[in-house]
Amino acid sequence: MPLSRKAAGIFAGAVIAVSASSLVHLNAQQPGAARASETIVVDDSVTIQWIKKSDVAALREGVIDRMELKIGMPVEKGKPIGYLHDEIAKLTLAKSKLQSEVKGAGLEAKAKKDLALAVVAINKRLTDKNPGMVSVEERAKAEAELNVAEAQLVSALERRAIDTAEAKMAERMVEEHIIRAPFDGIIIERMKNEGESVRSNEPVVQLGDLDRLRAEFYVQREYASRVKVGMRCEFSPRTGDNPRVANGPIDSHKFVGTISFVDPRLQAVAESAKRIYAEFDNKEHELEPGMKGVLTIYVNDVGTVASGDSAQAPALGARPVPLPPLPR
Repeated sequence: MPLSRKAAGIFAGAVIAVSASSLVHLNAQQPGAARASETIVVDDSVTIQWIKKSDVAALREGVIDRMELKIGMPVEKGKPIGYLHDEIAKLTLAKSKLQSEVKGAGLEAKAKKDLALAVVAINKRLTDKNPGMVSVEERAKAEAELNVAEAQLVSALERRAIDTAEAKMAERMVEEHIIRAPFDGIIIERMKNEGESVRSNEPVVQLGDLDRLRAEFYVQREYASRVKVGMRCEFSPRTGDNPRVANGPIDSHKFVGTISFVDPRLQAVAESAKRIYAEFDNKEHELEPGMKGVLTIYVNDVGTVASGDSAQAPALGARPVPLPPLPR
């Protein structure tokens, strides 16, 4: 039961050419026979893209002191990429730490409180023995001095807590003079060099993660309804002008991935196609952003997919019948 051909939607000036296999029923009626596999072949407008790419910025305004990395160098998440001049920030931190470690005010307030407690206790013992030995005024004064001492102790503890918080803020200010990598990746662009000034949140380098990439493509509505997240797919690069003809050594590789996203929306232009993402592990960095090729979706194959490239064949009975590209 071959599928009929329909017009492809136009997105960003490109006509989407999609091929679909026949829904082959070879051996489907025989008990115990392998299930036939349906495939959808997308042989146009499939492009490998970054999943993680970021313009890494300085968190504070300043002047770059030094850069640790050059273009093409790898960096781990959290590791320094560069540093701003931080002399004032470090001096502020040292001052704040000294203030947070000062104990004199607290010890003085505690000593005053202990003295006031002793006076109040003595007055009470004397009054218990002889009610007339300590005047009412003296007892009231001693109790008031105790209250003042307690307030001074609380104030000293609060002041120390504030100084500790300010020291932590100063530590953070020093930390913000370090430009760190938000994820594992390689430096693909460098916008600033030593001695140049930067504004807060101004990009300094561009970082990309090559370990996992994705293919973005568009599939006509009548075929896209069959594509589900988790389906196995294979990407075959095409480095030449013809997307159906292998050109270089990399073109013979088949990179196995999974469908990671099916856009629920139809495209605004022509309203006949859906955007789909497929993700691929790329630990060997063989796939490159911007690479184009052919992508095959195995509609009946849903589950965990191993990483790396693979030449795994479709299930028994799968005989893709690709449709020719529609006129542009």
